Amino acid sequence: MLKLAKALCLATAAFAAIPAQATTTILSGLGPDDSSVFFGATSNKTGAINDNFSFTVPSGTVSGFIGSIALKTKLDVVLTSVLLDGKSLFTQDLTGYEEKWSLADTIVGPGTHIIQVLGNWGTGGGSYSGTLNFSPAVPEPATWAMMIAGLGLVGASMRYRKGHVRFA
Repeated sequence: MLKLAKALCLATAAFAAIPAQATTTILSGLGPDDSSVFFGATSNKTGAINDNFSFTVPSGTVSGFIGSIALKTKLDVVLTSVLLDGKSLFTQDLTGYEEKWSLADTIVGPGTHIIQVLGNWGTGGGSYSGTLNFSPAVPEPATWAMMIAGLGLVGASMRYRKGHVRFA
């Protein structure tokens, strides 16, 4: 009986030492124009949160928030960190039963980016959700000036053509 108890304790310790496997969700519908996408996760079990949300955009600005509200103590989700591309760019605005993390306007380059959510589910699980907003990059003034000058040159060359077209 003692051997069985020791084996059970060892098995429990080994199982508890296994880190939470990260889940990855691909967010679609974001970009290339102004757009928003909703994301989140729900669980009915206790344990660690290690969720990744992947999105692909052209150059631009992203902003958003992630939050949770515990209606019961056992559903209190505790987020310990929210990262964008491995950097702590989200700031925690509210803690406790109402938790909120926000991301101020942040410039991102073209390509795939990842939001990683880390924390712990309550004893009965819980849920969290968020919204991510995207705005495309606006061309610099020099780019606009070159485009307008180019259109002006095209217009001037069309106006002062040497050959005139006559219709009979």
